[in-house]
Amino acid sequence: MSLAYGAIGMALAHLPVAMCSRRHQSGITAARSQVGFTLIEVMIAVAIVGILAMVAVPNYLQWNARYQLKQGTTELAGSLTLARMAAMNRNLAVTVTLSLVSGRVNVDFGGALAPIVLPQAIVGFTGGPTVQFTRQGLSGAGLLTLVSQQGTVYSLVITPAGKVNWCARATCP
Repeated sequence: MSLAYGAIGMALAHLPVAMCSRRHQSGITAARSQVGFTLIEVMIAVAIVGILAMVAVPNYLQWNARYQLKQGTTELAGSLTLARMAAMNRNLAVTVTLSLVSGRVNVDFGGALAPIVLPQAIVGFTGGPTVQFTRQGLSGAGLLTLVSQQGTVYSLVITPAGKVNWCARATCP
């Protein structure tokens, strides 16, 4: 009798395995047919990305213009300081001339330094087009303002002692 139960038990032992393997194989087939995204899901994702881009792009453009204005202002302030030092070291007066050529601000240092072109986001300037440093590094007090495409203004102040300071406003204290 134990032999009979053993043979039946062996036969029944294989039955659930065969049924599981069939269920497993049919589960794989069903899973394979449902892989991927529906058109609705993709369109919702594209709409979300589009809305985020509409919000982010204007902010990025404004940040980039402010960054280029700051970069140009600091570059001009550093170059004016170098022109002052060149005037004192060479014992010669140095004249710095700003000009607007093809919508770009060009700065010429009268041969004391290589001319520079400020970033393209800077579309204009106000104040004297020339700044002069004497042999002692002195200058007449002056105010230069640089204007970006969006109308943001940064200022450069040149003290009578020839020191150059800048600030992120139309007038510096």
